[in-house]
Amino acid sequence: MRRWLSWIVGVGSFVSVLWIGWALRAGNDTPINLDLIWIQIHEVETWRAILVSLGLGALVAAILVGFSWLRLRLLNRRYRSTIRRLEAELHQLRSLPLAKHSADATERI
Repeated sequence: MRRWLSWIVGVGSFVSVLWIGWALRAGNDTPINLDLIWIQIHEVETWRAILVSLGLGALVAAILVGFSWLRLRLLNRRYRSTIRRLEAELHQLRSLPLAKHSADATERI
């Protein structure tokens, strides 16, 4: 049952993406002139300009989120190694023998 449900959801989402794409192209097929800072592009269909701008925006967002994610992963790794080192040191300190008497402890000082 779960397999059928996931298959139906997958096919439904695929068909809806195709439908949205078709509606975007059908509704925005007029050519426009793009005047960017250093480049002029003539006779570009509106739907292509929209798709390219969405794609570039998603790419920039993915790069920014990726760098942030990578930074957090590296920081997490550093913290975990520090925690392991400190736990090992704590274990060593706990396993040290205790002084037998306070007199012996004062003689050492």
